[in-house]
Amino acid sequence: MAIEARLAWQDAGIAHCDRLLLPPSALQADGALVRLLPALTAGETVTLDASRWLKPAGEPEQRLPATAFRLRTAPVVGRFYPRLAFAGLAQGREDLRPCRLLAVEGDTLRVDVNHPLAGRGVGLTLQATQTQAARGRFLDLLQGPGMQTPASAAATTDHPPAAFTRADATEDAAFYARPRLVHHLDAACRAELTRLYGRFLRPGLEVLDLMSSWASHLPETPAELEVVGLGMNAEELAANPRLARWLVHDLNRDPQLPFPAARFDLVLCTASVEYLIHPRAVFAELKRVLRPGGLAVFSFSDRWFPPKVIRLWTELHPFERLGYVLGLLQQAGFTALHSETLRGLARPPDDPYIAERDYSDPLFAAWGQA
Repeated sequence: MAIEARLAWQDAGIAHCDRLLLPPSALQADGALVRLLPALTAGETVTLDASRWLKPAGEPEQRLPATAFRLRTAPVVGRFYPRLAFAGLAQGREDLRPCRLLAVEGDTLRVDVNHPLAGRGVGLTLQATQTQAARGRFLDLLQGPGMQTPASAAATTDHPPAAFTRADATEDAAFYARPRLVHHLDAACRAELTRLYGRFLRPGLEVLDLMSSWASHLPETPAELEVVGLGMNAEELAANPRLARWLVHDLNRDPQLPFPAARFDLVLCTASVEYLIHPRAVFAELKRVLRPGGLAVFSFSDRWFPPKVIRLWTELHPFERLGYVLGLLQQAGFTALHSETLRGLARPPDDPYIAERDYSDPLFAAWGQA
């Protein structure tokens, strides 16, 4: 048995759901949680008040001299930083609790030191599940959620050109010329991704698999879909059994999509948004090619091709990356925004990376309606 802990909350019109799979032993440190285990074993869902764990809360914002910022990079308004990044805020050498930089006013920094979810109405549920969980702690559930809330669409998406540079600045066509018929996510994560995509499908939909490859991670049913793939390698695209047709197109060279307006009902983009060097232009194009009410769904994990990932992506916390994608959707005019995360699944025992970490690749997703 494992425990699924789920946080559900809203902020600025965006609905969020954060899930963490835990072994029952992860609840042992909290007496109140231990007393719930019999009910969970029986299959009941237990609802709790999350505020007791969302600390600190209600603290006034801190005003610090600009010289208190310890990192070599310039401080960015709206970003989260660990307390260790500010002289005088950390309580111990390993204080990684996040705090948000609210403003830079001359020689003064304004910092919010409260938990990213403090003061919000957060629903917390616990439920027993047969899904296998990796080792973990209950409090891991509260470390990260809340950081995906965009400070504002502009603060999240307006970055200097250097943010979109890559270690390998050569033409992408050369990098992707060799087919890579391998999976970039482990089997447990891929299965959850397929379940996620299945929630958006119905027979007859016209789907764009953006930045596609040899697998679209779609469930077998419904099969009555027209799936068009747009990617970088012809051999990979030709090997994808779900694509009705496909074309090679480099979005970093030309962010304009080669499709008419209102062409698709659904756009899916898997583990690729982190490679876009003109993301705002691409998201505007997605809004154009989607029919009114259509959805754009972006998913990713914490693995990527290091030479081609944008520098900004490597600097953001995993949950801040969700905020970055949500900000792009917001700025492009998408509405009904959602984010969803899943962590703590056990890594399949035959996975080649199990010696490095026994937990499955985490899944992050954000979507919005055109």
